[in-house]
Amino acid sequence: MKYRRIGIIGAGLIGKAIYDEVLRCEQAEVAYVLASRAGRASMRSSEWLDPGLCVHDLEEALARPVDVVFEAAHADVLAAIAPRVLVSSDLCGFSCSALARPDVERAITESCRANGTRFFLPHGAILGLDGLVDGRDCIEDVTITTTKSAAGLGLQDSAEGVVFEGPAREVCRKFPRNVNVHAAIAIAGIGFDRTKSIVVVKRGTDEMNHRIQVSGKGFAWDFSVASRSLGGVTGAYTPRSAAGSVRRILASEGIVNG
Repeated sequence: MKYRRIGIIGAGLIGKAIYDEVLRCEQAEVAYVLASRAGRASMRSSEWLDPGLCVHDLEEALARPVDVVFEAAHADVLAAIAPRVLVSSDLCGFSCSALARPDVERAITESCRANGTRFFLPHGAILGLDGLVDGRDCIEDVTITTTKSAAGLGLQDSAEGVVFEGPAREVCRKFPRNVNVHAAIAIAGIGFDRTKSIVVVKRGTDEMNHRIQVSGKGFAWDFSVASRSLGGVTGAYTPRSAAGSVRRILASEGIVNG
């Protein structure tokens, strides 16, 4: 098994799902969980993590040798830590909306090339990334429409209807915590500038719905994924999907950027 020592950045619902999945793997162990102050308070109350594994300082975390790091914090965190993490280990970034920033995508690519490391793209709350990777040379159009509540998007309760329509690169800048699905679709497929994003506010909904429409040379796909909100920006399917991404990566399978 290639990946034996695991680092985790972020201690929310996704971080816990990653942690639990690593514990299920007999050949892997968690080296650290890097958590914010709020995250540490949450962990103390839920008692799901060995206190000896919890660190709050990036330098302390990077000093612990690992084979792969799973980031599940925020796009700004991924942007800040990715080039440094990739110096000595592989990295899976769940906050992949960070890559909509050309400087971040360039820094990750250059660090991978310079150090012989890899950046993994998790499938997160969506399906079909393997098809996008396989077909990207003949795909012509990709549109992803996300429907959520105003609260789920961090908007005022009065918001309703289409609140964004444009390229995926721009939606990632506008809603960095809410559209990692759009970033994953763009990275796996035809890129941030050619992928069209639509964000819709639906009042009274407790679901997060993502509809992906793809057309290419002689084929078309149209499918949707719906998931009940667990509060905040995370849907009910996302933690299980995250665990699946961890399982595939630890088995040296899955989708790799590039």
